[in-house]
Amino acid sequence: MQNNDYLAVDIIPKKTRFNRFFYPERLNSLKEKFKGLCYLYDLPSKKQKAIQKHPERYKIEMCGNSSIRVILFGPIIIGFVLSLLFLFSCIVMTYSEEPYHWWIPILTFSWNLFFLNLLPLTDSYIPKKQIYFDRKKQLVGFTYPIPGCEARDEQGNCCFKWADIVCHLDMVATRPGVMGFVPYISHVDKDKYPDTKIVVQVPDNSNNPMNCYLYWERVVRFMDNSQPLPDVPEYENYRHLDELTAEFDKKKDRPNKFWSDFSLAQQAEIWQKFNKEAAHFNWLRATPNEEIIKPWLHFKGEPERIEKLTWKYKAKRLALQLFMGIP
Repeated sequence: MQNNDYLAVDIIPKKTRFNRFFYPERLNSLKEKFKGLCYLYDLPSKKQKAIQKHPERYKIEMCGNSSIRVILFGPIIIGFVLSLLFLFSCIVMTYSEEPYHWWIPILTFSWNLFFLNLLPLTDSYIPKKQIYFDRKKQLVGFTYPIPGCEARDEQGNCCFKWADIVCHLDMVATRPGVMGFVPYISHVDKDKYPDTKIVVQVPDNSNNPMNCYLYWERVVRFMDNSQPLPDVPEYENYRHLDELTAEFDKKKDRPNKFWSDFSLAQQAEIWQKFNKEAAHFNWLRATPNEEIIKPWLHFKGEPERIEKLTWKYKAKRLALQLFMGIP
């Protein structure tokens, strides 16, 4: 049964109690090894700005995009409809004596291949509406205008001190007749800076607020620059870029690329285990857990479970590209 104590909570404290900052992260990306027909797949990474190039310093939260970016996903739906038309025409052709209309497959594949390579272009050049947490400078920046904000960070964006940013716990209708908890971030003076408010998408909006607390704990722990980055898959590929973390790992004799031996499926199993514990954790009154600082003593990777670049994977990727225009 849901503890009613949570209903009285407005601002979630900047504390870590559960101390399990685990979330699955794809560390062995097959998409980068096999790009298929998406020739511009690498373009977004080449056009990255500082907040994207330094994930050891910046934690980014999406807060919606321009209508232009949303409209561009329409061609994927159109491509899927054209693909259905193409498959239907193939079936009809087997029973008809009429000559086949070759313009259907030509239009379908040309359409999908064009928009397949257009999406990386839009991702590179159309501005994104984001909020980002600066671990080094203890600031929170906004990539869009905030009326009344005068401070600017080194990126030239509006920013506020981390101490002035809060996370609220709110209840909204997730579907007709069902209420669920959601977290939203804003300036502590949300009346003065209403445009700082962003609703965060968590894995599940349910009658248990644990996902809101889990999300906020990950942010709070990231912004604690008095400690090394948590030893979780999310930070595996750039722990060495954070000086405090690199020094800590060296002292603890941490195995190199430890989490790289864990498949996404195995990480999901660990995540689910922690979620079960979180579901029974009292986020307001329970004694804080000790953080796991030596995960190699608790978990063992199973490299044989890591997804391999097989012909089946390539065929699936090419099918998605040709029939739906998905990179």
